[in-house]
Amino acid sequence: MSKRARPKISNLYALCACLISMLLLWGCGSGGSSDSYTDIDAEYYKNDATASALLEPETLISWVNAGYRTESGKRVVILDCVPNPAGVYPYSDVEAWFAGDADKIKTNMAAQYGSTGAPQYLMIDTLNAAGLLGHIPGALPSVSHEGYEVTARDDGPMLADHQIGTGSLIDQMIQRFGIQKDDVVVLTTSRYDYPGFCSSRLWWTLRYWGFAKDNLKVLNGGNKAYKMAGGTLEQGIVTLANVTPSTFSVTDLAQRFTDMRTSIGDLIDMVDSGATTNGEVIVLDARQPPTPFYFTDVLDETGAAVAGGNGVGDIYEVPGYTYDASTGAFTNPDGVTLNLSQMLFNDPHLATQRIPSFSMSTPLPFDVATASPWIRFHWRDDADPSQGAVILPIAAKPAGFDGIIRGAKLVKNGGPAWNVTIPVVTNATTNTKYASKDTLIAAFAAAGIDGTKPIVTYCNSGALASIYYFILKEICEFPNVTMYDGSWQEWGNLTAYEPTDTTFIRNDPTTVFPSYPAGIPSAAIFKGKNDYLEWDATDGFTAAIDETLTADDHITTGGSLSGNAAWDTVHRSEHVIFRATADLNDDLHSYTDGVDWPDTTTYPDYLGFGDEIQDEDDSYAGSSSSTGDDEGPTAFVPSGGGC
Repeated sequence: MSKRARPKISNLYALCACLISMLLLWGCGSGGSSDSYTDIDAEYYKNDATASALLEPETLISWVNAGYRTESGKRVVILDCVPNPAGVYPYSDVEAWFAGDADKIKTNMAAQYGSTGAPQYLMIDTLNAAGLLGHIPGALPSVSHEGYEVTARDDGPMLADHQIGTGSLIDQMIQRFGIQKDDVVVLTTSRYDYPGFCSSRLWWTLRYWGFAKDNLKVLNGGNKAYKMAGGTLEQGIVTLANVTPSTFSVTDLAQRFTDMRTSIGDLIDMVDSGATTNGEVIVLDARQPPTPFYFTDVLDETGAAVAGGNGVGDIYEVPGYTYDASTGAFTNPDGVTLNLSQMLFNDPHLATQRIPSFSMSTPLPFDVATASPWIRFHWRDDADPSQGAVILPIAAKPAGFDGIIRGAKLVKNGGPAWNVTIPVVTNATTNTKYASKDTLIAAFAAAGIDGTKPIVTYCNSGALASIYYFILKEICEFPNVTMYDGSWQEWGNLTAYEPTDTTFIRNDPTTVFPSYPAGIPSAAIFKGKNDYLEWDATDGFTAAIDETLTADDHITTGGSLSGNAAWDTVHRSEHVIFRATADLNDDLHSYTDGVDWPDTTTYPDYLGFGDEIQDEDDSYAGSSSSTGDDEGPTAFVPSGGGC
């Protein structure tokens, strides 16, 4: 496989080099429609090195009160960023969150989180009573999965769902909103269970395509903070029917910041060179939280020890309650019904609940004596609980396997040392604003991230990763931060190996939620213990728990890459566990079409570097049609929902 060297440089360096030297636009690693900088271009980008990308709600209130104008008279366009179009849940996010319709939001929350007892469902009435549902007057709904800002593209080896929108698609999007070059675009969100995900992703996208920081802002805290600062919210659906389309194009911008993005080729190079494991590069896995808990099966439904167990994980064996796997509900003879989240976590909505529970804030490893006597954790070694819990990220998006990119840091480690989950880096319990710069720098420093090394963020699909990009680059002001937008939807599907039986296939996880928000916003609990794989350049794949297992007896070459390991990411990962295939599943491993081993389009024999998107975007020179009316995208339904 041939590769061409293309070293990455920091965004700040690239920007300064361009501004100081006034080089030809194509020489800055950026596309453009003119041949050199003009005075207008210099004016547009003049504050990029110092301007804040974060806008406080009080400032936006003053702009709204001034007729949607800034202090300098620039027009303000507010985009309310939500992820889901119709078809993902019973109602689109525009019908539910943007419109501030509490009943429709609750219907969606019950579908998304699996129960009317989920904290995300229970918080809606409180938010509604406080007048916190709805959108900022004048805001327009921006739905990420309409297919403009995120779309299916390939960097060479695979067509991946969640890549950055093409120049043509971004042009169509900004023209639909009537955005002009000199407008100040403010990004906010009416969703409170995804605090900032969608706003930060659209900010990253538009910045990539050349928007100046003076003209592109994220509202700190979204609509909730805006309301709490004295602003008003309104309810109801708004369409774009009355918006006058613009002719503004990203080709009217003098720069493109395409080096904000890490490609699959870049990331594989980092892994293969050892940069992700030797400390040269920090790769941050932003999935929340990447910690499934395994439970043993040594008890029956009465809580009595049974030799060999009874085939049901002990987490579901609660004396006095019967468990219905089809509904996920526990019911006692008095008619009290609880879901697993309520059974496990101290939930303020259940003040009268007396079920013994544990708190996810308890440092690991747990003292089993502090947990309910019928809850038994499965550790790496049942004989030695001090080794701690198995840390194994799982993705909510389609993938062939789970694990982490080799050398990646997790947003929370297995013990009390550090935690940079979303509820920690945002003031999630109050106004959903980002934590202060000093607080953030201290939290990341505790995680071994101080900005002295290049940082790459990734998650399931580039939504959570965009929050961490925004925090690390724009608030902490670390100089070299990029985002891998392909994330696990790309990485987790580039497989040159596949399982031959269920030995290394994950058990179906149940996601549980503590009182929301909390230090860990969710946890995945498997129905039974499992084994997983580690890769060694000398020994190949080995079982991580049971050393008597020979991995080669249970996996083979194949997968989406047909055994071609050149682009394989399985052996470039840690803590690998496959997902069920259509042919390989049992009572603990159900197969979900389109999520487990989904159909993918791969190009196993691709011989390029793996950065075709950057090449295409650097060379984008405008719409292929004279009117700019290229065919628009078709809205797509993201598996698992989300940004």
